[in-house]
Amino acid sequence: MEIPPDGHYISSGLMLLPQHAEAIDRLLAELCRKVPSRLGVVLARDGQFIAAQGEACGQVDLVSLGALIAGDHAASQAIAQLTGGYEEFQSAVREGKKHNLLVIDAGPHLVLFVLAAADVPVGWVRLLTMEAARRLAKIAQTMPGDPGGEAWGAGEADIADQVDQALRDLWSTG
Repeated sequence: MEIPPDGHYISSGLMLLPQHAEAIDRLLAELCRKVPSRLGVVLARDGQFIAAQGEACGQVDLVSLGALIAGDHAASQAIAQLTGGYEEFQSAVREGKKHNLLVIDAGPHLVLFVLAAADVPVGWVRLLTMEAARRLAKIAQTMPGDPGGEAWGAGEADIADQVDQALRDLWSTG
């Protein structure tokens, strides 16, 4: 595979172009604002750091964190496979007194990590992070020039609007 001069090859086989990086950064910033979260990190499944947003970025060694997240994610995934409970976009949640951590599959190449304050409802964090993971997977598999700009963020409703609509649909009688 020939890598464009402005591209970046991820060891898991994914090639990210500047358009991918911009879309990932926008999505991660939106997620961190809506949750709200102290830290959001996107990495390759092997732990290679891709992007981060949030106030805790400067307080954490993001490369080491990526490696630890990848190891934890691989172990959780292996447990799910051994017990017959593995599915796409699976998540692991760790609840604490001060913070909650969420690690979720974002397609075949990416993992999304979110660190949120414990006073933010875990269900809210999970709902927004699950949607963000699905959008990240679309971004990663879309190449520039592909029809439809949804994966790059064009034409998609805001995450909060999507959640509002999902809640209305859930509670409406019909």
